[in-house]
Amino acid sequence: MNGSGQGAGEFSTRSSARATLPRPLRGLIYAVGALLWLSGAAWLVLHYVFPQASAFGPLPNPWEAPLMRAHGLVAVCGVFLIGWMTAAHVTARWSSDRNRRSGLALGLTTLLLVFSGLLHEVIGVLAPAAALAHWWRNRSKA
Repeated sequence: MNGSGQGAGEFSTRSSARATLPRPLRGLIYAVGALLWLSGAAWLVLHYVFPQASAFGPLPNPWEAPLMRAHGLVAVCGVFLIGWMTAAHVTARWSSDRNRRSGLALGLTTLLLVFSGLLHEVIGVLAPAAALAHWWRNRSKA
C-alpha cells in the first residue's frame, strides 16, 4: 500500500465514513469462502451419509480424500486472504464502531476454524452465518 489509493491492497472511498474493498478482492474472498464451505460440507455428507460398505464394515467414500485435498488447497488461499484482510480492511476500519462486533465474530470464527480440530466440522457448517451477519449489517447501513 503506497498511500496513493492506487495500490492493489488499498480501498476506494465512496464517502468519508465508508471504505470498501476492491471488487475483485471482494469477489475472491467470497469465492474462496464458498469453495471452503462447499468442499467441507460435501465431505461431511459423503463421510456420514455415504460411507462405502465392505465385508469388514464401512469404509470412507472414495471421494473423501480428493475433497479434503481440494479443501486444504483452498484453505491455504483462505489463510493468505485472512492476512490480507487483517492488514488492509481490519486495520483501516478498526477505529470505526460500525460492524466491529460482527467483524470480531467473523474473525473469531475464522481463527477457530484455522486452529480447531474436533469442533472444525460444527464451526465450519455454521461459519456462513457469521459471514452473512457481517455482510448484512454492512448492506443495511449503506
